[in-house]
Amino acid sequence: MISPVDLVKRMGVGGRLVPFFKCVCVYFVALGAGGAGGGPSPGAVAAKCAPVLCLLLAVLLHHATHKSRYARLVAAGLALSALGDALLVWPQHFVAGMAAFAGAHVAYILALGWARRRALAGAALYAATLCFLGCVSPPAGLRALVPAYALLLATMAWRGVARGGAAAAGALLFLLSDALLGYSLFGGPLPHKQVLVMATYYLAQLGMTLSALRPPDRAHV
Repeated sequence: MISPVDLVKRMGVGGRLVPFFKCVCVYFVALGAGGAGGGPSPGAVAAKCAPVLCLLLAVLLHHATHKSRYARLVAAGLALSALGDALLVWPQHFVAGMAAFAGAHVAYILALGWARRRALAGAALYAATLCFLGCVSPPAGLRALVPAYALLLATMAWRGVARGGAAAAGALLFLLSDALLGYSLFGGPLPHKQVLVMATYYLAQLGMTLSALRPPDRAHV
């Protein structure tokens, strides 16, 4: 798990994570004012996507000086996530947004790799995912897509746990964030849904980013 001291150090490296934290603050202030959580609009897209785009920029700047396959794939995952964020602002693009996030998970899985198995962790995550799927009832058009997406997400979380460190925290938080979102959509009411989903989501993407900002010799490039 990433420590607060390490987090402060990461923020101090060229100040590359400072814009992310500022954008997160702007998003939640706008959410509280009814802006970011209101109806679909270009402003809502900008507020929602800005934090992830800041993380993408941080990884790209790092990759420019520390060439790394891992950082390149994490950047791809962040870019696809930002696309998914934009699409999900409009409810009619839900399936397209899900597809974008599925692509992000594939990129993260490729980055995290298969060098460390951790079979028990994988079994536990798949079992938890199957239990979760028993608690939700997606509409007919999504009854195949939701389980497929959930199993892909569980795979990404498993590979994150196997890698350890910030990647593990990010992957598990991503799983939690999407579980909260999925339950609120297909299970039942969830108090403070937007805050819970987006807070865990931004922390998840921060964890993935921090794992890519490690020195190349420690990032298993």
